[in-house]
Amino acid sequence: MRLGSEKYWKLKMSPEDKKSLERLKTLKIKDGLPEDLKVAILTFLEQAYIIGEYDLPHMPPEYMENLLKTLAKYPEHNMMTLSLIEILKREDLL
Repeated sequence: MRLGSEKYWKLKMSPEDKKSLERLKTLKIKDGLPEDLKVAILTFLEQAYIIGEYDLPHMPPEYMENLLKTLAKYPEHNMMTLSLIEILKREDLL
């Protein structure tokens, strides 16, 4: 899957969004998740934190693509996959 628009990756963070980035440092991944899914989630969250912390201009789309591809392998996590897709659609990114 290729995300066709770079709009998402270049959205500016509000000051409130930047404050909530601190929460990313303390999030724990639920026990029992497959290892590849844990890695995909943690990698995405770490990248999101880095983007906000250093006020970088964008996040490479490969991080979201990897997360979605990994989630798609696990039907039991379909709600998370659908939620992410809905966000991307709502923002006109898919």
